[in-house]
Amino acid sequence: MSETVKSFTLKGGSYNVARASAVAQDELLSLLTQPLVQRLSAAAPGKPVDEDVIFFMFLAMPHAAKVKIDELMLDRVFKKGTQQQVTLADADVMDWNRLRARALIWNLEGFFTFWADASARDAASQAQAPSTGT
Repeated sequence: MSETVKSFTLKGGSYNVARASAVAQDELLSLLTQPLVQRLSAAAPGKPVDEDVIFFMFLAMPHAAKVKIDELMLDRVFKKGTQQQVTLADADVMDWNRLRARALIWNLEGFFTFWADASARDAASQAQAPSTGT
């Protein structure tokens, strides 16, 4: 089993984030699979997810969707070394979106690994397929 708390360091400081439950991760996938696939499809096959792609996805996302994602994934964020809980209201908005991106990649690492492997296999099979000239 992977770690249940991870520390993320941003411009505004270091934060400990608790991993979302499996139920919350499943809901995150339901909410985000379409926008993730759209963005990941533009990347090179087989490459790990680019954090900046996810960061910009969050910047462009409607606020109500980000609030729901925060409820699912960032409901237990603490300033590192303290019991002080942190929310968007306490943070720089760019830092918080960066935290969203990093936490999403961590929470859905299995999805991103699956995507990279599947896209690499797809690219390899397309490269090996005989061309059909017309």
